[in-house]
Amino acid sequence: MTNKPRRVAARPNPCDWADDELMTFAEAAALMWPSGPLTASSLRTAYRAGELEVAMIARKLLVTKKSLSAMTENARRKVRS
Repeated sequence: MTNKPRRVAARPNPCDWADDELMTFAEAAALMWPSGPLTASSLRTAYRAGELEVAMIARKLLVTKKSLSAMTENARRKVRS
């Protein structure tokens, strides 16, 4: 099992993070999906597909809880009847 990122280990509850607080893909995956199903690699794939809004600062890709929620909401599919 991999170690949690330092900031996530210090604040493991997503409620302790502001909706617009920047985090790395590894932090986001560990915070929002600690046991899966999404990983940092999954988030990179979603970014490359244009499904995840990111901030690029100093050549680092960063996300927020708000952008993760938007990605999840946009991925929802209606139930077929």
